[in-house]
Amino acid sequence: MDITIDTSCSGISQLALGVTHVDDSLVYPSGNNDLAAIENVKSMLKNGMSFQNTHIMSWGLPDPWPNPVDPDPTDWSALDSRLKLSVDAGNTPVISLDEAPWWMKGRPIAGGKTEVLTESQEWDSIAYGTRILDNKMGDWLHLVQRVAERYMVPPYNVRYFQVWNELKGYYNPGADKYDFTVSPGNPNAISARHGYTYMYNQVYNTLIKVAQSKGIPPESVKIGGPYVFMDVWTAKDQSNPSIVTKPYGTFDQRSLDVVRYWLQHKAGAGFITVDSSIENREERETGALVADPFVAAAKFADIVRWVRSLDPNLYPGSTTLPVWLSEWFAYPRNQIVDANFDNALKACTMIEFLKVGGAVALAWGGSGDGSTDLGLWTDTYVGGGQPQPWYFSAKALKDDFAPGVKLYNTTVSAPAKVEALASDQHIMLVNKTATKITVKVQQKEVELTPYQVKVIDYAH
Repeated sequence: MDITIDTSCSGISQLALGVTHVDDSLVYPSGNNDLAAIENVKSMLKNGMSFQNTHIMSWGLPDPWPNPVDPDPTDWSALDSRLKLSVDAGNTPVISLDEAPWWMKGRPIAGGKTEVLTESQEWDSIAYGTRILDNKMGDWLHLVQRVAERYMVPPYNVRYFQVWNELKGYYNPGADKYDFTVSPGNPNAISARHGYTYMYNQVYNTLIKVAQSKGIPPESVKIGGPYVFMDVWTAKDQSNPSIVTKPYGTFDQRSLDVVRYWLQHKAGAGFITVDSSIENREERETGALVADPFVAAAKFADIVRWVRSLDPNLYPGSTTLPVWLSEWFAYPRNQIVDANFDNALKACTMIEFLKVGGAVALAWGGSGDGSTDLGLWTDTYVGGGQPQPWYFSAKALKDDFAPGVKLYNTTVSAPAKVEALASDQHIMLVNKTATKITVKVQQKEVELTPYQVKVIDYAH
């Protein structure tokens, strides 16, 4: 099998990998966490990651403003500690402005009514399907302001913000689509009718005002949305099919509509952020992919291609704003757990994302899901905090294919079996098969074991 490298520059890498903290696994003392394991993970964050993202509450963090009687948030301690992880590691910190205190939230239900979240429901699953109430938008923006005032300045110096999370709470069951417009809803009523882009624009303007008040150049503050999950269906007779059809399935029109509308009506943005999974909508129950996983792994690159195909005159920023993956899931849940397979699939996913100009990709948690997604490292219990094979590949992408590195085109004689990524000094090879393969690179034979990811130096 031959791999040919075209040494004329094909592009520049923009890829930077990071992780979103989704639990208290790096808190000590807490539960069964082990200090030595935590220190191991902190070292891996420093050496292998570029970004760390945290929500302002939930996902291992308490509510900073649980009592509506208080005029301001009352407890920053946990969020301070979470962001200090990024500062100590020398990573770039990101804050996701999502979730919110229980008393600010509700959700639309049948009949045009609104169900208001109660204090007892704050940590129930229902809370993750709620949005800010129309008449509580001012309180939400006050919280956003206080977050920005605290964390835009030293020692945190946060400049990157994601707005909300997967449009949670913005799905309207009556309309069978997202509420994503610039409508303010009914600001004088206890209702959940405003559109996502309205909320995004209010948050954007609030963040920019805080930056200006702190003497921070507004252009240095990067704010991203719409953070929508890009649904794909296996069935061709789905209710909302788009014309974007790939070997692994058809994209849902509703997700595409969110991105296009947001691009047209946003007050401003520093990046576009979305998320998805190699599993299609129908496949989430079983994890049984119709397509080969390595074929489905192209989904994230295809999202970038679709965004870049939009007319920038109609959709400002579609061809210029960096494209982020706020979450990305590359593992089939019915797959026998195999660390090398997991590594190969994730490496191929990121190589394809990198090749089309993808920017930041944030892993949802560092230790996977504890079953078929092995993540970057093992749990932080006694004896844990150990790197998985994917960590070493992620670190190689950081070390050898960082933003600014020139990329070369590669041609693989059997692309279904091997993936290749080349710069002027290194080539990353991924064996997509369960058998040993020998490839020839620049007249040199390289042996790859089953599902091996290997980086080699080469002279050109």
